[in-house]
Amino acid sequence: MKEITRIPLEGLHNTRDLGGFEAADGRHIRPKKLLRSGQLAGMTKKDQRVLLEEYRLRTDVDFRTGQEKVEAPDPVLPGVEYVENPILSDQAIGITREKSAETDMMKMLVQKMSSSETAAEEYMDGLYRDLVMEPFSRQQYRHFFEILLSHGEGALLWHCSAGKDRVGVGTALLLSALGVPRETIVRDYMMVNEFTGDVVEGHLEKLKERLHNPQLINCLRELMQVKESYIYSVFAAIDENFGGMENFLKTEMGLDGGRLELLRDRYLE
Repeated sequence: MKEITRIPLEGLHNTRDLGGFEAADGRHIRPKKLLRSGQLAGMTKKDQRVLLEEYRLRTDVDFRTGQEKVEAPDPVLPGVEYVENPILSDQAIGITREKSAETDMMKMLVQKMSSSETAAEEYMDGLYRDLVMEPFSRQQYRHFFEILLSHGEGALLWHCSAGKDRVGVGTALLLSALGVPRETIVRDYMMVNEFTGDVVEGHLEKLKERLHNPQLINCLRELMQVKESYIYSVFAAIDENFGGMENFLKTEMGLDGGRLELLRDRYLE
């Protein structure tokens, strides 16, 4: 079984190569072709060299909202096509890292905590379901597959802010399309906690100084990390509303006819 590791970069903590994952047909994802990541604003010059020279990065797909891009713009990388593909509309809040969204989210959690001990988990499960139930988000994930199908040489990277929610769902859909087993998809998804744990705890330490609310801090930890229930809520929504993953990929992601095989031939070896 492939060990899941991150690309050892200086300023980016959750950037990984999906290369090596085995599909059901015995083929494996080609190395240095499909990279998932959190935001790129912290990239150092050395990180740029690694991605450009070692991974031959050619396409950067940004899943963030307009305000997120303004607050932490991607670096301009020579020879790399930058593609804006926001998964949420600018009006959506909750799993973005906009400053206003974070404040609204804390207010909401304080209200919900009074009536539910699992407020954060319930909130995230609902948000994850929305990522496949909202027509705008489905349209944007469908466009992501269009980008993947038109990509040529070198690596393609997609990212949001933390690289866990919008990227987590997009990666789960892509790995499903490539025939990677569900167990592997969930294992990859859960590695976010290992790769970003120190960053999350550092952020929470700063919040402790002004919030003085241990219960709220624990809720925020659940929002800033991942749980299996979050991604399983996506799979359940697809099963309940679209007749299963295979049908969802065909009817909602446009992977009908020979397009699914084209995707697999492009990224599997």
